[in-house]
Amino acid sequence: MNDFFSYTYVSVISACLVLVIMLLFTDTVNKNHGRAKIYLFVLLAMSIVQGIAHIMLASPLTSGNIELLHIYPMTSFGLKSMLAYLILLSIMNVLELKRNVIFKIYALPFSLILTYSILYLFCDSINIESIDDITLNVMVIVRLLIFFTLSAAFVTSFVVIYKSYLNYLNSVDNYYADSENMKLKKMMYVALFYLVVGILGLASNFTGSVGFISAFHSVNIILYIAFVLMLINEQKIVEKVSNEMELIHVGNEECTSDDENDAILDKIKNWVENEEKQFLKQGISIQEVSESIKVGKRVLSSFINRHYNMNFNTWINTLRMEEVCKYLNDDYSFTEIAEMTGFTDLSSMSKIFKRMKGMTLTDYRKQQHFKQ
Repeated sequence: MNDFFSYTYVSVISACLVLVIMLLFTDTVNKNHGRAKIYLFVLLAMSIVQGIAHIMLASPLTSGNIELLHIYPMTSFGLKSMLAYLILLSIMNVLELKRNVIFKIYALPFSLILTYSILYLFCDSINIESIDDITLNVMVIVRLLIFFTLSAAFVTSFVVIYKSYLNYLNSVDNYYADSENMKLKKMMYVALFYLVVGILGLASNFTGSVGFISAFHSVNIILYIAFVLMLINEQKIVEKVSNEMELIHVGNEECTSDDENDAILDKIKNWVENEEKQFLKQGISIQEVSESIKVGKRVLSSFINRHYNMNFNTWINTLRMEEVCKYLNDDYSFTEIAEMTGFTDLSSMSKIFKRMKGMTLTDYRKQQHFKQ
């Protein structure tokens, strides 16, 4: 049993060391991307130190049991979960979110951990080998409070990440017409996976099984690999978005007078009706439209959201759909139509068409032929 757990932790240490080397050779895109790397370095370093400690202090492994609500695993879980959420927030660096939101969420459980450490110097602490051993005293109550506040902080942090992600999507859609590849969906899948794994990690504090905790550490390696791959693979996306996009807060609308609104509307109509039809250009951004019609992008974004009741992405795709419908009356293939109307591929055009028109491209073409 002892050898099995030792081999498990050796594997964890080895994997973490490989990931550290990969990070060392990963370019840093910007300041927030660099912060994400630092948080990940600390996370991996913690796992390496823990693995070494488990191998050197292997006495609890012989019985396969560990004390319930042990302060050390709970502290470790709290630090690791906080770092993981900070990594996710830092990857979404264009949001310029204040990381102290996460620190505030974890402030209470870590304050209780500090309180417990002080009480430990003056009070006797009982060992809890099973649920039956939970006899309420000051030390046990504090440990229970740590567990419940830590659980609340973990789930609350995920909610913050999810809301931040929705804001990120909204921001990207207010800037880019073709934003599908910029939405960092894989990151949210990793966050969801982390939520599930984290809940199992919290449950391990009530199992008393070293095997359960070892399995939790092993699964964490999958998450660490995912974090490293995100930093590497999403690097170009993060760089593109952060370099080109100044965050547009739709809620903070730019105030314009009626005369200014009329002038903006005239400029937009002229731009739409222009023979060049720039809205059919693949990858067009609000920056390009702003420069073309000589209207600030914040003012333009606010105007589109207010006047058309839609974001920039939806507005451009609505214009494109009008062109798609015209081409569907002819004998062009769907792929040709997608290329001519600025979509990145046929799949993207099909999804947007069905969402906007409530039917497939094939059904629409059949309907038009039937009318004729």
